[in-house]
Formats: sequence, structure tokens, C-alpha cells
Amino acid sequence: MGRLISLPVTFSFVRTAEQSNKPYTFCKMAEAGMSRWIPERPNLGSTNTLLVARSRIHSVREFPGPLSIKTVLEGRVAWRIGRREVWIDDSSFLVLNNRELYSMQIDSPEPVATCCVFFEHGFVETIGADLSRPVNARLDQEPSKAPLTFLSCLHPRNPELSASIAALREKGFDGSLAIVLDECFLHVAHQLLLQYKEIDRQMSRIPAVRAATRKELFSRVARGREFLHAEGFGPVRLAQAASAACLSPFHFHRSFLRAFGKTPSRYVTELRLAKAAQLLQRGASVTETCLLVGFESLGSFSASFRKHFGVPPSVFRALI
Repeated sequence: MGRLISLPVTFSFVRTAEQSNKPYTFCKMAEAGMSRWIPERPNLGSTNTLLVARSRIHSVREFPGPLSIKTVLEGRVAWRIGRREVWIDDSSFLVLNNRELYSMQIDSPEPVATCCVFFEHGFVETIGADLSRPVNARLDQEPSKAPLTFLSCLHPRNPELSASIAALREKGFDGSLAIVLDECFLHVAHQLLLQYKEIDRQMSRIPAVRAATRKELFSRVARGREFLHAEGFGPVRLAQAASAACLSPFHFHRSFLRAFGKTPSRYVTELRLAKAAQLLQRGASVTETCLLVGFESLGSFSASFRKHFGVPPSVFRALI
């Protein structure tokens, strides 16, 4: 049964396992001053849970949660995993493994909104086992719930996964039938597994003979990508990203290109252009947008924007 946790913030507790006769918990946390969330350990992981929160000041300290997906709807948030911080915004997401310690701290002048999916223990593993076995084998054997280990790092926004989480968020708070929520959680888990099949393909392109070496190199390159994502709107340098990955600039550049199919500079440019499109849609001027996303001149910004979107930023803004 899901339980409501008493906090110095406003919660709207929509459905518990007892009310729906299904293992789901849906919580909304609205801004109401300072909050510190200490999730109750018997609850998270025993049910599939969706938590949507919005606050200016909020923190979680060293919590060993279940397998989860962290997304940000407004602003950006740093999750601390071990000694590194991973900055997530609406163009990215983070996956954390079962019982992987993490912390997060929000202290922002503007409200920050997050949406996190916490999976029931064994839920994703069972679906993964079903996907990997033929139907006749599934009829003869019990589904495996052996823990899956995902790569805990920043991932660029996945449209299919984002859409499945958005549907879950919508259905979770509009009184939908429990069977609809069954399908929503199933779809989110399926999209997560497909995401990691793609990561396996990316990892296989890393230039190394041993699988363990490829995994280690990919993890390092992913840390370099996290650095680019966090610092990409400033004067970021290749050597800085390579240092974050504990690789030489040459090996970082080569491995990044092999894994992700684009150079680090292209990744930063696309990150900036995507943010620029958002700012223009919200009414920012072309000059203001150019400065905010880190381009050094209006000419280079306009040329890059037109090449990427097919129209110059002034036309793009006028069409909105």
C-alpha cells in the first residue's frame, strides 16, 4: 500500500494501492517554502511510484532508492552520484540503479519542477526477461527478476521515453482506470529497456577489444558528455571535457565520435540550438537568445540556426 509522507510542503495524494487495488503511488509536491524529502524506504520499490514536485528549495540526502528515472520539467537539477554531479534539464534524463546512493539539492530563485518514476523491485527485470525469450520459453519458465544494471549517467532526451512518461503523468492524476496505468508503467519500462539496447549498440562501437574495456571507455566518454551538457552554454573547451572523462583529448574525441556519431563540438552546438529554439518560442529576442546560449557573435548564431532549422532565428520567432 502506498503511503503519504508528511512534509512541510503541499501534497496532493491522488491514488494509493489500497484505493486502486494496483501497486501504484502517485504524489504531487507543490511549492510551499523549504522542504527536505526523506523517502520512506519500505514504500519506494514496493510499488511503482510517480513523484511530481515543484519547489525553489528542496533536498534529498544519500538515499538508496529503487531503479528510477529522473526528469526535469522546469529549470535544471544536479543529482550527486558518488563524487560527481549530473545536471539534468528538460533536454536530458538520468537513470539510477536499485540502491544506488544519490543526493539532490534545489536552491533556486525560480521554481524547479521534477518528474521521477520509481519502479517496483523486479518490474523492469521481468519485462526485460520476457523481451529476451521466445513465447514458448516464457510459458515453461518463471520470469526472472534478477537485478539489471543500467549505466547511471546523463542521457539526451529520448522522444519515445519522454512521451511515455508524459502519458503516465497525465493519466496518473486524472482518475484513469487502473488498467490504463498498468499499460502506462509497462510502456515506460519497455522504452527504458529499448534505450539501453541502443546504449549497447553505442558501446559496441567503442574502439576496444575487450568488452570490459569498451564499457569503461564508454562510461568515461559519458562523463565527458555530462560535463559538456552542464557547461555547454559557456566557453567550454575539448580539454576540459576530456579531463572530466579522464582521457586525453585525442582519445576522448575519437571515442565520443564513435559512440554517439557526432563530435563533441557538434553535440554542444545542437544543445545550444535546441535551447535557443525554446527561448525564441518563449518570446526572447534573437540577440538575447544568442548571448544566453553561448554563441560569440550574432552572425555565427544566425548561420548555425538556419543550417539546423532551415530558417533564420528572426523568421523562426515570427512564425511562433
